[in-house]
Amino acid sequence: MIIEICATSLNSIKNAQNAGADRIELCEEYLIGGVTPSIDFLDRSIKLSEIPINVLIRPRGGNFHFSNNEIDKMFESINNFKKFKIKGFVIGFLDASNNLDPKILEEFRGQTSGYDLTFHRAFDYLVDQTKSLELLIENKFDRILCSGSKIDSEKGLENLINLKEIANDKITIMPGGGINSKNFNLFKESGFQQIHLSGINKKISLDSDYNIIKEIIEMSK
Repeated sequence: MIIEICATSLNSIKNAQNAGADRIELCEEYLIGGVTPSIDFLDRSIKLSEIPINVLIRPRGGNFHFSNNEIDKMFESINNFKKFKIKGFVIGFLDASNNLDPKILEEFRGQTSGYDLTFHRAFDYLVDQTKSLELLIENKFDRILCSGSKIDSEKGLENLINLKEIANDKITIMPGGGINSKNFNLFKESGFQQIHLSGINKKISLDSDYNIIKEIIEMSK
């Protein structure tokens, strides 16, 4: 099982890799759901990390209805980040009807050719998820990060299982949102091969916690 950690700090990266995590989703501004990291933070993260990094491309917090200027900014960030040794990109967007624009989707795949590509939790807000899943498969996305259209993945587990069945191994469904040691086995026993979490204890810090991640890693074996 692959464990991906959402990291917004260098300490989070250090704790994730020391605990045995497999991959980092790099972003900043955790409290607003994550946004595109700065080039400086990415540079320092690449130098520190010994595990693959996928970079979130999201120009702002809030909804996923991005203007043409914001879409252009996303493409600009992708091109700037190609200079670094990253594994891939994490993107997502909605059109005005909460669907996917096939032309924009195709352009994102074209701009990220050769890179690992994840469609993030904007997927949870799509009105036609079956059609959208098929479009993502057609455009050779590697995975979908989602919570089953619920506030967290445990509440959305039934929907996540249904999506996994529809995907039929043509694209990976990666649960994310509220996953911890208390509910992790629900996802393991349901056959999910990749899991996304922050591993944060908000009472202590917004850094991903070594002990929390380590416990999840041990449970995944």
